[in-house]
Amino acid sequence: MRSSIVKDPILLSHHPLCGKFDDHMFKIRGRHVCIGCTTVYPSAVAAAVLLTVSGQTSFGVVFPIALLFFAVNLTRLLVRSHRLSVLFNVCLGVSLSASLLSAFHAPEGLQLPVIIVGLSVAFSFSLLKGYRVFAVCKRCERYGEFPSCHLPRPARPDEHPQTGSE
Repeated sequence: MRSSIVKDPILLSHHPLCGKFDDHMFKIRGRHVCIGCTTVYPSAVAAAVLLTVSGQTSFGVVFPIALLFFAVNLTRLLVRSHRLSVLFNVCLGVSLSASLLSAFHAPEGLQLPVIIVGLSVAFSFSLLKGYRVFAVCKRCERYGEFPSCHLPRPARPDEHPQTGSE
């Protein structure tokens, strides 16, 4: 397992290693790391700790929080600004932790439906996000070379990457 983590440059980024996706990741000691994951999951942990420490874990509190923060996060589909990505990712993290707490604290008979709805929403959202990433790849002039089609990042946002190899 360790050798695959060391050798696989995309494992912690889950984005193609292409200049078109450089704004979705950053590097830590040569490893590509997803910016979204590094904001969503710590936000989820922080929200879960905050809700638990404050004693606000009842279903009547955490379920509306999950819905509200997920609804705010959905507005990212209307706004095409990477500047707001971190804010949307924090909202997604809060929604994730509140959803999990909702499943744990749902009234008897509601736990399974809450879990099913939560998993369905998470799966659909992941599928949509994955489709949007793949749609960028499908429009690329080097799509036929996928997954070894790395393009350098453009110097300016309005400039198209060169097709030469790295």
